[in-house]
Amino acid sequence: MIPSLLFTVLVIGAVALMVTAALSPLETLSWWAGWTEDEFEHSETPLAPSDGAERQYVVYLSGIASLSGRFLLPREKAFIRKLKTHLPQAKIVSDVFPYSPKGEPLLESPRLFDRLWRRVQKLKLDEKQTLLSVLTNIRNIYQVMVSADHRYGPIFSQGAAKVIEQALLEAGYRRGSGAPVAIIGYSGGAQVAIGAAAFLRARLAAPIDVIGLGGVVASDPGLKYVRRFHHIVGDRDNIQRIGAIMFSDRWATAAYSDWNIAKREERIIKHVMPDMIHAGVRGYFGRPPVNGVSNAERTVGKIAELLAP
Repeated sequence: MIPSLLFTVLVIGAVALMVTAALSPLETLSWWAGWTEDEFEHSETPLAPSDGAERQYVVYLSGIASLSGRFLLPREKAFIRKLKTHLPQAKIVSDVFPYSPKGEPLLESPRLFDRLWRRVQKLKLDEKQTLLSVLTNIRNIYQVMVSADHRYGPIFSQGAAKVIEQALLEAGYRRGSGAPVAIIGYSGGAQVAIGAAAFLRARLAAPIDVIGLGGVVASDPGLKYVRRFHHIVGDRDNIQRIGAIMFSDRWATAAYSDWNIAKREERIIKHVMPDMIHAGVRGYFGRPPVNGVSNAERTVGKIAELLAP
């Protein structure tokens, strides 16, 4: 009885995953087709008056466990607080949801399955790990794959850039000011950041730097428009290695791919962090002290060093 029930659950789960994968590009295509064009109908923000000194702007894109830009995990919230302390001159934007071309959080009504995502949110707040909470990761992984896809990626990236731009404008950014923008992308957020870079550089007329934390990234055309991609990786982080294996354009044999060209031009800079894994207490945002210093403090220190004026 139990093996039969388990088999049924596994079959249903496999079918659900295949359906989710097949439907992943639809949100991107519906945005492109104009079905949801009202999202940005009145989103243009007037240019803010200049005070004579342009600030540095930093955008944080969460990892694949994200449900909403306004809903960050406790470790991420603590990381953002430390980052603000280390970069007092910078304006930090952390409320962007990167796994939708229109920036619509999974908790937003009338999004499909919004009740399910609210249930997942409650489990996360209670710090309970269940198969249900893994659904968020799976759903967002598919969106990362859409971003990396050569067919749908440019469409997804244009939407993501629009969402990031709007968040920057609301934070006081002035188009044409030339103020540098740095995007910190954790895990799949790094792929979204690189994809959006081309459109952001054109619209903001400013240099774009990307900092990936355990970034799972493809050889994306956006790399041509990134001034620097700081690839921060833990030496025990096997998740970030998936990109190097899965995306064949990153292989050394693809000498003229965007990734390998950027490497030769020294615009991809790798920074290895010792004794760090992808997530959890030993991850980039880990708070327990290791030899007197937490991983979160080491990560923030490295980012502050890279973004120092």
